[in-house]
Amino acid sequence: MKTETLVVKCYAVISVLFALPAFLMPELFAQILKYNIDLPAAKMEFVAAYGGLILGLGVFLMVCAKENVRLGLIAILCIVGTLFVGRVIGYLLDVESTPVQNSFLLIEFLTVLFMVKLLSRHRNKQAQPVTSV
Repeated sequence: MKTETLVVKCYAVISVLFALPAFLMPELFAQILKYNIDLPAAKMEFVAAYGGLILGLGVFLMVCAKENVRLGLIAILCIVGTLFVGRVIGYLLDVESTPVQNSFLLIEFLTVLFMVKLLSRHRNKQAQPVTSV
């Protein structure tokens, strides 16, 4: 369980750190990600999604690290897994992508595999019978 707790805490910190540039320097962050936020309301949506939503995820994962680690692992699997599925669908709709998007795709895929492994390991630990000496 120590590994799982550490993983949830790491993803919580990464989420918070990833959200900060969206709040503090949205234009530069959008430029790095190759997004155009010059359209009306685009900056607000960018800050809400990359700042607010991801910060909320980080805070939720911090709570999970203390209260329910398995729920944190499931949250990471669901959120990152659906990001991965959305990115694959987006790639199929528009074959062009940037190196940043390709990196995200790889990170999301590896995260899904890692969460499945941790969750199955966690389930196997819970299913083992307790033996007395």
